[in-house]
Amino acid sequence: MKVAIDGPAGSGKSTLAHALAERLDLTMLDTGAMYRSVTLACLEGSVDLQDDEAVTEVARRVRIEFQTAEDGSQRVILDGRDVSEAIRTAEVDADVSRVSAIPAVREAMVEEQRRLAATGDVVAEGRDIGTVVFPDAEVKVFLTADPEARAHRRALQRNVEDPEEEQVILADLKRRDEADSTRETAPLVAAEDAYRMDTSGMTIEEEVQKIAALVEDAKAPVPSVANDHDEREGERESAPAEVAKATVHDSSAEKPKPAAKKATAGKDASNEDKPTGRMRVFAHHEPDEFYDTAERDFPITSRALLGATIGVCGILSKVLWHWTLEGGEKLWKAKGGQVVVMNHESMLDPVIIVVSGWMHGRRMRPISKSELSDNKIARWFFARVGAIPVERGTADIKAVRRAQRALQRGEDIVIFPEGTRIHSDDQEVTIHGGFALMAQLAKAPVLPIAIVGARDGAPGGNKPLCPGRVYMKVGDPLTFDQIHEKSRKKRAKEMERLAMERVYELRDELRAEHPGKM
Repeated sequence: MKVAIDGPAGSGKSTLAHALAERLDLTMLDTGAMYRSVTLACLEGSVDLQDDEAVTEVARRVRIEFQTAEDGSQRVILDGRDVSEAIRTAEVDADVSRVSAIPAVREAMVEEQRRLAATGDVVAEGRDIGTVVFPDAEVKVFLTADPEARAHRRALQRNVEDPEEEQVILADLKRRDEADSTRETAPLVAAEDAYRMDTSGMTIEEEVQKIAALVEDAKAPVPSVANDHDEREGERESAPAEVAKATVHDSSAEKPKPAAKKATAGKDASNEDKPTGRMRVFAHHEPDEFYDTAERDFPITSRALLGATIGVCGILSKVLWHWTLEGGEKLWKAKGGQVVVMNHESMLDPVIIVVSGWMHGRRMRPISKSELSDNKIARWFFARVGAIPVERGTADIKAVRRAQRALQRGEDIVIFPEGTRIHSDDQEVTIHGGFALMAQLAKAPVLPIAIVGARDGAPGGNKPLCPGRVYMKVGDPLTFDQIHEKSRKKRAKEMERLAMERVYELRDELRAEHPGKM
């Protein structure tokens, strides 16, 4: 679980994040303290803050730790010494915006922040957490407050009683607001899906209760699409309920991970992109571990099984159905993961597209219905060949997150939004559109592909195997940049419509090119 809290200086981000971390047993990742620590190290080392290379060298060299003190407070440790108070001085305030605006410094800090988050559930606060550092955060909050209220809070933090000094703080906050919101690298802006909260008249307890409720909502299953939420300005919209035929079915309850009590930023930080680390070859692995692990990190025995399965299926399917893929380079040469959506004619469809992708170096993970995993042997096998099961007719955010993580690792997700094999053009079809949410969260393109001929020749139900010819055609990738709706929910709906419209256009083009193929 990642909770991202963004907002301008003095809006109460740190206070809220600390209280939330204590309430929900999360690790507090104070990203602002990291930039302040770099600034302090530069000031103490007489480093010219106008020398970007020198400042960047400091950012890459220093070692920053977050430790929990005996009284429960979190301390910031810079190169082995406690700088929790030293980084909150006016001198650091005056220069931290300059330091944090250096692109190379931000790159170094963002890399460390992501590594820190790999150690457990975290709440992070800053100015670009939800937009740059953790765009996949389950909960994003953007705090606002009147400048005067923020200046007064900062004055109280520093035990400042002189009204004139408070006016100096106010002027400095306004200057920082301008600098943070207009800088070229990671400017201060609210994430599109962030919950906006004005804290001017709120107590810290009210703030914590509100965000804690958002965290609980994020952990719960996605509500039914029939439960229509208002789309008011600044509020998060509910996720589409039906996720790629449905969402993940997991027979064993997923236990929350314990929060890390100490996180370290530096050269020794872990760079894992999965929760459990590399899987050991001879260890016993539950299917869940395969669903949440990159295929490249499967044990060698499982990778061998996957390769053998792909090889056998590839040879048999090519010999029996002599399939071809028109425009395949749009799939094979793509950079990063894609959400592949197809019409569904037979059991042959996922086999061909996965084989085709593998032949050209793509790692493709089909979304399969959970019924295929009811049998223990089948569940064992499908987990090891990369499939992610879903239970149709339900909604579970876990499926979305698994697909999102796979896409962000560069793996492709293969989905059949029709949800079942279509045996006739007269058959009633219900499109399950959760694929758009997966693409939206992972910032991945949607790739429409059509297939014809599989209905004629592949087995299914009581239908015997009948060799023939199968044709596929790849369309141009669709991105959310092409959609002009402002609402997140409406953008997802429009992507669903565009993608399936294009799939059927490609199918009709193939039928025209190959008369008689259905």
